Amino acid sequence: MKKLIIAVLLIIGSTGISNAQKMGHANFEEIVGLLPERAAAEKEIQDLQQTLEGRLNKMVETYQTKVQEFESDTTMPQAMQASVAGEIQDLQRRIQEFQQTAYTEIETKQNELMASLFDKVRTAAVAVGEAEGYAYIFDASSGALMYAGGEDVTSKVKTQLGL
Repeated sequence: MKKLIIAVLLIIGSTGISNAQKMGHANFEEIVGLLPERAAAEKEIQDLQQTLEGRLNKMVETYQTKVQEFESDTTMPQAMQASVAGEIQDLQRRIQEFQQTAYTEIETKQNELMASLFDKVRTAAVAVGEAEGYAYIFDASSGALMYAGGEDVTSKVKTQLGL
């Protein structure tokens, strides 16, 4: 009798748990792609790239001019040659440092802007989850653990965002 009671409690308990575990998934990347703010974020990143590229081009032009002057001036005293060669090496080092810094700055800005867009989608997914009684909503675009039988709530998240 005791075993029968335990078995019934386990069955009732597992049935209750499985009913409470409503799961869904949404393609966050697809939704972010539809946000109007996405275009503004991409433009901001593009503007930053163009600004940094313009600065880099000026540095490269200065470098090339110095190299041409150095190579074409055959009457330059030896002491002056050493000084100009040092300037050229310094310009080359600064160009390399600028390239690395610019790359990092662009990457940081892109991550910052995209994170805010993904946060907006996550907030909408949470609102859908609370309103619809989902225990979990997974991001289908991240390759995270997915429950194959879960409901695709992408359209509901889009609706929550007014898309």
